[in-house]
Amino acid sequence: IQLHGNEDISYIHKLKKNNDVTIIKAFGIKDLKDFKIANEYLDVDYFLFDYKPTKNYELPGGNAKSFNWKITRNVKILKKWFLSGGINENNIKEAIGIKNLYGIDISSGVEEKLGVKSDNKISRILKIIKNTNEYKK
Repeated sequence: IQLHGNEDISYIHKLKKNNDVTIIKAFGIKDLKDFKIANEYLDVDYFLFDYKPTKNYELPGGNAKSFNWKITRNVKILKKWFLSGGINENNIKEAIGIKNLYGIDISSGVEEKLGVKSDNKISRILKIIKNTNEYKK
């Protein structure tokens, strides 16, 4: 289950206790304090770090924007984690080079228009990933 809302720790604890599920909890990231909040969610299996909307009209995800990935260097993250938000052909090499990254969630970066994935963009980004030394480690 991938959770993208305002689920609190007790809700996630109940969900894990009553179901045999793997939980990915998404967190919008703006600065280091957002990682501190994430690290309090010890009942989840994975974290997903995404761009944190700054304007009321922005969606909680799917904005095709990235947070400053360099701040991941300055924080201890207590769970395996995925990177999300604005990942595309132009920045995929940088993304997969991030230290301690477990996986990548790519969505809007392979869309030809909102909600419509492009086979060509998917193929191109996969080719870049396969040909990148960071991926081969």
